[in-house]
Amino acid sequence: MTSDPAGSYDVVVVGGGVIGGSIAYLLAKAGLRVCIMEREAIGSGASGHGHGAMCLVGNDFKRGPHFDLGLESSGLYADFADALLEDSGIDTLYHELPSISLALTEEEEQIFRGVMTWQSEQIPLRWIDIDECRSIEPRISEHGLGGVLNHHGQVDGYRVSLAAVTAVERRGGTLLLREATGLQYAGDRVTGVTYPGGAIAAEWVVLCGGAWIGAARTWIDYPIPVKPLHGEVLNLRLPGDPLAAFILTGRHGPLLQRKDGIIMAGSIGGVTMSGMDVHALHVFDPADIGPWEFDMSPHESGRNHMLECTLRIMPAMEDATLVAHLAGVRPLSADRLPIIGPVPGREGVLLATGHGTKGIHLAAVTAKIVRDALLTGRQSSDYDAFLPLRFDAFSTRAAR
Repeated sequence: MTSDPAGSYDVVVVGGGVIGGSIAYLLAKAGLRVCIMEREAIGSGASGHGHGAMCLVGNDFKRGPHFDLGLESSGLYADFADALLEDSGIDTLYHELPSISLALTEEEEQIFRGVMTWQSEQIPLRWIDIDECRSIEPRISEHGLGGVLNHHGQVDGYRVSLAAVTAVERRGGTLLLREATGLQYAGDRVTGVTYPGGAIAAEWVVLCGGAWIGAARTWIDYPIPVKPLHGEVLNLRLPGDPLAAFILTGRHGPLLQRKDGIIMAGSIGGVTMSGMDVHALHVFDPADIGPWEFDMSPHESGRNHMLECTLRIMPAMEDATLVAHLAGVRPLSADRLPIIGPVPGREGVLLATGHGTKGIHLAAVTAKIVRDALLTGRQSSDYDAFLPLRFDAFSTRAAR
């Protein structure tokens, strides 16, 4: 880490999580001089407690460009993880397994059968009954109704963040542990980023502040309709053989065993404790800028709920050991789509935020989009659905 950066950079990436780190990595790999600014520690936000599963089955991705984005990122990840390992020496724990989107209730079966009607047009999916589910992983509850069999990867978000930043430093880039406080301009062209006690010069700035991105509204005089979404997860160890498949549900959370044996279990962030879709409860007016609550604490009620759901999926989890109960906030945008691209009316400033619960999944493709935009001077029209421009109606600058 460089404590006092000298000179100027081609790009300053504000945010050292999985999104910011991945972007910085691809830019450094392309030969640009890169500085990563992070106010706390690498991967200290949502990146450190996400499931990291590349599953596309369900309602997390909207039909159309959003689903296509998730599909593209899934296809990039194996090579992306291999490159990170080679360039940093850090294993991101990427691995692939069969996956069962398991229905324990009729509601969950309706959810999964409903999305299969169109998702199976783009990815191989097959409905299997509970006996076939249990033939793959015998510890699944016999009371299930069946599930969607598919295949995907999983990665550890913290390790991706750490590997990316390490690779940037190995290529001569800089990690600056400072809190960004504003941007400097010459006219509308960005020239640098300020922090307490100084500033760092740059030709481009990429803002990747996750759930904390709201602070940058005044820096760019443009709306960033992202609010914090509280999430919790349990880390468990189960004696015996590793799980033979990733297991996800519509209302009971997942059981996702990492490459190192830790099982990411339960979820407060995809559904509420009443079983309602938490995303539906967090739609908000983009003009509403807060204040919003940053609940970073794990709660006993959340732990109990996740344990109860976990046992319904797999009664054998009663023998598991609780390793950690993690909590944090994810950046949820007003329309639940990520915000990726140049800020209207500002030259050299891009946003990459609002990925909700899918930031780890979408890190590889987000980094590719931003890298290509910087290298070519324009963002591909394939990703127009994610441009900040879609919130122009809420811009005070546009109203003047």
